[in-house]
Amino acid sequence: MKTKKNINHRVTGAMEMLDAAKQAFEEATKCNMQILEETPVGEKQPDAVLQINAPDGRTKKYYALIKATITKATIGYAAEQIRRFENPAILVTRHVAPQMAERLRALDLAFIDTAGNAYINDPPIFIYIVGNKKKDVPLKNITGRAFRPTGLKVVFALLCQPELVKAPYRDIVTATRVAQGTVGWVIYDLKQQNFLVDRGKHGRKLINVAKLLDTWVEMYARELRPRLVIGRYETKKTDWWKNIDWRQTPARLGAEPAAAVLTNYLKPGTITIYAPAEINQFLIMHHLKKDPDGDVELIKKFWNFDYPWDYDGIAPPLLVYADLMATGNDRNIETARMIYDKFIHRFIEKL
Repeated sequence: MKTKKNINHRVTGAMEMLDAAKQAFEEATKCNMQILEETPVGEKQPDAVLQINAPDGRTKKYYALIKATITKATIGYAAEQIRRFENPAILVTRHVAPQMAERLRALDLAFIDTAGNAYINDPPIFIYIVGNKKKDVPLKNITGRAFRPTGLKVVFALLCQPELVKAPYRDIVTATRVAQGTVGWVIYDLKQQNFLVDRGKHGRKLINVAKLLDTWVEMYARELRPRLVIGRYETKKTDWWKNIDWRQTPARLGAEPAAAVLTNYLKPGTITIYAPAEINQFLIMHHLKKDPDGDVELIKKFWNFDYPWDYDGIAPPLLVYADLMATGNDRNIETARMIYDKFIHRFIEKL
């Protein structure tokens, strides 16, 4: 783990949040917390290591996972990241409202925030403080421009097709449908955040890919996906999506129906489809009618490349994984793990 003197602005912002949360925790609980500057042992690296002095005199160490915000769409993935750690962990964030605190407590997910709210259930330490209002703590942006909505489209393409990172900007523009200037500042920002290196004549290369993927999944659910939702629909046709010739349409299955095909484990309740730009013909063909309570969810398809695998009509596995995690549903998260292990983990190891 890098020290505070030589980490980049993303990590600096995260450490500012951690410092503010530590101070608020100590003021609210009268317990001493230390931020240890050491490299954790294990494959899954946390953002920091914390130490709390327990009432009986013992010291307890925890890994820290730092998130700017926690929402309904990102809580499941935060819990999944903590599950991968080899030590007990604490979620550190800007503010946890009472309803979210109850959800975190139900998951037995320890947290502290910059307002002094906290939950830790690790005998002899038990702390549960809720209701403190959000403080106006000025903190640096801890995600960067690459993880704003348009930048997320570029990062997605690079994660799905890593060789694309070496290509001319015009090829990346074709794959993402974003402006060439956008590609330029995303590449620059990924360098600044230590996710990309330029090796001169050997070309650009993604690095720290596991962390990059984690960041993309979280920010996709928070920043990009909500902007892509077209709406909910219903149809009287049964299993209509199973009978589509996906080779004849640019539309792609996501989330639950995609996972059902990939794992044969999940029975989809919501049919998520990444729809083409012109959806009227698609709606007419499949007798889809607008219904806010319908079980068909249409989302704008935001990529312009064919993922290299044998599953016709299925969105890239990274997107299926992110979709499932964003639901926060336990069964969906369990299925997402299967997809990660089968299609994503080995892919990351090769990079």
